Amino acid sequence: MKTVWLQKNSARELVLFFNGWGMDERTGAHLLQESDGFLQDLLVCHDYHTLQLPEEIFDDISHYAHITLVAWSFGVWAAQQVELPPVARSIAINGTLFPVNAEKGIHPDTFRATRASWSEENQGRFYRRMCGSKEELALFSTMAPDRSVIHQQEELGRLEEYVLCMGAMRAPWSYDHAIIGGRDLVFPSQQQFTAWKGVPRTVISDMAHFPFFHFRNLQEVLACLST
Repeated sequence: MKTVWLQKNSARELVLFFNGWGMDERTGAHLLQESDGFLQDLLVCHDYHTLQLPEEIFDDISHYAHITLVAWSFGVWAAQQVELPPVARSIAINGTLFPVNAEKGIHPDTFRATRASWSEENQGRFYRRMCGSKEELALFSTMAPDRSVIHQQEELGRLEEYVLCMGAMRAPWSYDHAIIGGRDLVFPSQQQFTAWKGVPRTVISDMAHFPFFHFRNLQEVLACLST
């Protein structure tokens, strides 16, 4: 796993952002750029070739008085597999704890086909499905990850191995709120709704899988924890 500090000013509160598969820190950097007045420290986690924080990072984040966890897409599951200091509050966006599952996540056939056929051409198709429109795809291109298709494919293979081996192992903390995009073509909204039974859920009917055009900054994301 890779981690990038995007803001580290010795704040009392840390926002820990678990990004989706195939991404890097650029998504978080975009959100931070749009978040005037954001005072918390911000650490982005991505690239789930391994599911372990570097030891020095774990030591650093253990000193925070308050940790808020924001997870998107496959990061929702990944965050629950990683040893973390106590998490005070957490929000899941367009992901589930059953990421490869016909009823509660991505259909296994779809997942395997995506991994097997991943290429530059299919990367472009995936990004279009993820964003939901040409206009949003154009905006996403300004923060698209600097990742090769080979590296993304390897990560997806590792995630498949982890899911098969680890299943839905649970951390000592649970998600407080789930945000579900009604236009999500990656983690279908009905599967998400089923997966989060018993957890406070908000369905945003016009939101595609990539949520950070609907949520324009970090303050808007964190406001969901107050509803």
